[in-house]
Amino acid sequence: MKTQISYRKLDGGDGVALINGSISDLSQAKRELANWLELPATDVADEAPEDLDGRLRQGSIEPGSVQFNHISE
Repeated sequence: MKTQISYRKLDGGDGVALINGSISDLSQAKRELANWLELPATDVADEAPEDLDGRLRQGSIEPGSVQFNHISE
């Protein structure tokens, strides 16, 4: 199984990432997208939750535009 993640860049362009495996929720999709794009982690304390939206914004991606769809092979 593969998952297609679509997103919109802050400059208005669109992008698509194809991830191996299944994604179960939006936060996982955002994390996988940030990892796929090799975006650096935001500077947060070890105890704080991961700032996925901030990480995506640093990569010029509109966090609210992220969507995912499962693709069968």
